[in-house]
Amino acid sequence: MPSISIVVPIFNGIRYLPYFLESLAKAVPPHSELIFVDDGSSEPVLDAVPDNLPVSSVIKLRNDRNYGYSIAVNRGFDHATGDILVQLNTDLILDRNCIASMVALIEATPRVGIVGSKQIFPTSGTLRHIGMAFGMRQYRHFYSGMPANHPLCCKTRSMQIVSGATQTMTRKVLQEIGQLDERYYNTHENNDHCLKALARGYVNYTCAESIAYHWGSQSGPACFARVEEDRALFWGDWMGKRVVDLDHFVDEALDHLLNENPTLLDYPFEPLSICRSNDESILLDRLEQRWRGAGAKLHRTRVYNSSFEKHWLPMELPHRAMVNPLPYIYLVDRISDLSENRLWFEARNRIVKSEIVMDTNAIVLTTGDMLSLYGEPLS
Repeated sequence: MPSISIVVPIFNGIRYLPYFLESLAKAVPPHSELIFVDDGSSEPVLDAVPDNLPVSSVIKLRNDRNYGYSIAVNRGFDHATGDILVQLNTDLILDRNCIASMVALIEATPRVGIVGSKQIFPTSGTLRHIGMAFGMRQYRHFYSGMPANHPLCCKTRSMQIVSGATQTMTRKVLQEIGQLDERYYNTHENNDHCLKALARGYVNYTCAESIAYHWGSQSGPACFARVEEDRALFWGDWMGKRVVDLDHFVDEALDHLLNENPTLLDYPFEPLSICRSNDESILLDRLEQRWRGAGAKLHRTRVYNSSFEKHWLPMELPHRAMVNPLPYIYLVDRISDLSENRLWFEARNRIVKSEIVMDTNAIVLTTGDMLSLYGEPLS
């Protein structure tokens, strides 16, 4: 059995720390050491960490001020003695098998680099994260917002980058790729780490059997203090080296939907785009592979002067769009942006049999399945 070191950086968040610690006590392998690093919190977070957790040792470290995530994690790595290294955020509630499943994947898989977990929104129970894909100018949590038990959300995959909220690797991998780049303050450092492992010939994975509920971004304003600087640093280093792979996951989702609903292949779909991002081009390209000439039928509306994140289609589109007898494939940045359009979809349901929604997180669902996420399905 390999020895395991679990590094937990903490910056404030004492209100949700007990929930994390309770789940950690149930998920931690008994032959582990726990290393908590307080990164200059203004709250007594280390006092909330019990000394009698069911592990071989508990180490508590404190930085004299807030240096940022990378420095805090690296200080934990400096004190780690395990063969396998795990880093965890504290705004998580871990499933009992969260850590053990990542370790098992590492032990069973050759050339494995960094392994992450499947993450679920604690509020809605929908998927938060099963991996990340690169679009044209950004990366996306693909399938984020889908039902967590959807077959596409229950599949362990290799990918370029995985979420930093839970990451596991061997000591050998860490020694080869180096510690986290301390130029990063609190974002993108784990993505940088994953791409360094990839560049060395390792394969990164999100383990679908490793589950964590993730609140996300709960460290207060400091969490976002240097986002722009971190983003510029990351894209400056990796823009020309990363591979645009969002299309792969769009294809996977389209194939799944069409296998479940083969009659849709014969529908004369027309794309209706409400995208604001340039990843619209990826969605259109994948549609063209299934429905030749779809791009030439494109309807587009872009509302730039609205302060609302949600789209209200009856207000944004002309009436003739609602009564169009041909079915649409709606292209949108986030599927949840269409959640307040029951009136529109009920009207469309009286005109056409079925329509499809695609978003730039690679979600592909029928409009009926989409609405069932936010209330009653269409009758």
